[in-house]
Amino acid sequence: MAVTTTTASNPLVTTIVVDTDADLTVEAVASGNKTLYAVEITNPNTADAVYVHVIENTSGTTGTQHEFQFYCPANTSCYYYFPTGIETGTGLMAYASTTSGGGQSATAPEESVTVTFGFTAR
Repeated sequence: MAVTTTTASNPLVTTIVVDTDADLTVEAVASGNKTLYAVEITNPNTADAVYVHVIENTSGTTGTQHEFQFYCPANTSCYYYFPTGIETGTGLMAYASTTSGGGQSATAPEESVTVTFGFTAR
């Protein structure tokens, strides 16, 4: 089998942001107008599923009502792709917990998870 590599002249994703220690700490993952095309989650926790909470804002705290929530079972990698993209206006913040939904009762994963975001500026 032959393998060919081609460089894209107009790539779909122009910015990749990787949070290698996603936990209850809310991290800025994008600022300004962006289009989100991909979220990839690597969950090394053997006992707990994780939820990645994404807040469309330039600030936030654990428990802030999120716009998006992505689920990933224990000891698994999960991939979410959005062919038409999700447009954001102000920026995105994210954190990971073992708790679904919003609220101040979020529980931290035993081990930090890795979350990768793929964006294009608008």
